Amino acid sequence: MLLPASRLSYREVETMAEAKNVADYLVRYLQQIDPRPLKGSELAVLIKTAYPDFSPESFGCRNLREFIHRNADEIVEFSRAGMDIVYRLRTTQERLNSQTATADESDSVVDQLTQNLFVWKTFATPDSVFRLYLDPQAGVIHNLHSNARPAQGWREIPRISAEVLLQIGKDFTSDLPEVQKSALAPLLQAPKWWVPFYDCLQTLGLRSKWIEFRRRRIRDEFQRIVRGIEAPSPTEQSAMARPLVSEPTRAEAGSPIRKVAADVVQRMTESELRALNLPLGYVMDSLTAR
Repeated sequence: MLLPASRLSYREVETMAEAKNVADYLVRYLQQIDPRPLKGSELAVLIKTAYPDFSPESFGCRNLREFIHRNADEIVEFSRAGMDIVYRLRTTQERLNSQTATADESDSVVDQLTQNLFVWKTFATPDSVFRLYLDPQAGVIHNLHSNARPAQGWREIPRISAEVLLQIGKDFTSDLPEVQKSALAPLLQAPKWWVPFYDCLQTLGLRSKWIEFRRRRIRDEFQRIVRGIEAPSPTEQSAMARPLVSEPTRAEAGSPIRKVAADVVQRMTESELRALNLPLGYVMDSLTAR
């Protein structure tokens, strides 16, 4: 509970103001990179850069985590990265909590891109460790880790390429006035061009315009890629449906042990599958069936 202002010393008031300044700085930075989260170690570096003398102990806190908890209500703990804590904006987290990991079947495929943050981040990140798969029958997009195995019949949606993202930056720059173009165009030659490019956009007051342009182009590229995904051909459907061993009876197909085994295999990596011990007769039957 805060004391009345008249009972606070000048130093206490000054400390509260400093804490608010630091907290507001963190919130503003997270707003700029939203919806990307940041680890506590990254936030610590940001604070030290802007406030070299900052120390949680100066504000009566044991660590940065306690400082954020006390002074930055807009920031919440999102997850962990090893021993580090990952933070993001409260509004972003609440929005994510209101969404399901997979969009409703009533949503169109493109709507799932724009309404599901996980789908968007995976598609718009060329080096993401996640993959997108479309279930053609249900019209639903699934976001899986690269080690996970998609269900039969799912079609992979290739992520946007780094070349396309660069072209989006070039197209945006080409329509700008010459003064702004001359400041941004050279930055597109850098290996990680998007970092200085974004900083320059903010300086020029073009951040919102760029976000809107980039979002529209990424959506268009997603729509183009999805349209190019065809349903499995009869040959592919036959290959996916071919059993590794003789067809089980209806009773066997629904047995609990088969369901458990199938679920376990779906979760295994390729290296783990190679290490499986299988009866040689079943392997030979599968090879000859091909």
